Amino acid sequence: MIDNGLGPGSMIPLGILGGLAWLLIVVGAVLLVIWAVRAFPGQPLIRSAGAPLQPAAVDSPLDTLARRFALGEITADEFERARALLRGESSTP
Repeated sequence: MIDNGLGPGSMIPLGILGGLAWLLIVVGAVLLVIWAVRAFPGQPLIRSAGAPLQPAAVDSPLDTLARRFALGEITADEFERARALLRGESSTP
């Protein structure tokens, strides 16, 4: 009888090729996920309510004084005296 390659042992090479194909698909999917994570480094996957990424700008003393006056924490007289003191002016009337 002539063996034409269609016997029971002929499926072994196709089984190996099928397994390698699935292995390549899985490896490709893993590499795609790794690429996607590295492509967007500034986008955290989980957003937390923690501290901001950038520190807040520090106001100058005059800015703080103006903000306190605007919020009504100090009177106009206190504002004028403190501003003169911060500017190094004489505060005597």
